[in-house]
Amino acid sequence: MLTATIPMTCTASNASGTMASTTGNPANVAAISTMNFGTSGAPCTSVLGNVTTVAVTPWDVVAVDYNSATGVTTGYVGNVKANVSAGVCKFTVAGKASATYTNSTGVLAVNSVAGELTVSNPVNCGAIVTTSTKPTFKGNYAVKVAGTTTIPTIVGSNP
Repeated sequence: MLTATIPMTCTASNASGTMASTTGNPANVAAISTMNFGTSGAPCTSVLGNVTTVAVTPWDVVAVDYNSATGVTTGYVGNVKANVSAGVCKFTVAGKASATYTNSTGVLAVNSVAGELTVSNPVNCGAIVTTSTKPTFKGNYAVKVAGTTTIPTIVGSNP
């Protein structure tokens, strides 16, 4: 079976939720209550046209291991679910997305690998998007305490 890779590009994306410092990883360290892809003035695009993605939240951020020498925590964004439409093609993406969080910069870098996210319920997508399609999610999010310039930290080590 032939499956195509169809990049979806969003020049704007933002999220909000709660994040906590923690010890004793692995641990759930954040809850993402809203996740937006694109804006009315800068919609997400693909070869199929503009793409609308509606996140079904909450998503969570799970810290798996903290490296005290680098201040980087590896883990993933879990409980990911989003309803996607591009023209008449509609489908749902769900699963998890590998990520790292860097204390010094406050950047949550999402960089999933093929197979972590799955497609279900494709409608009017033909052979372009099927349940065999392996979507990936990549993006950097600057994390700040709401209303401040304070960057939260994640600490702790894998027991």
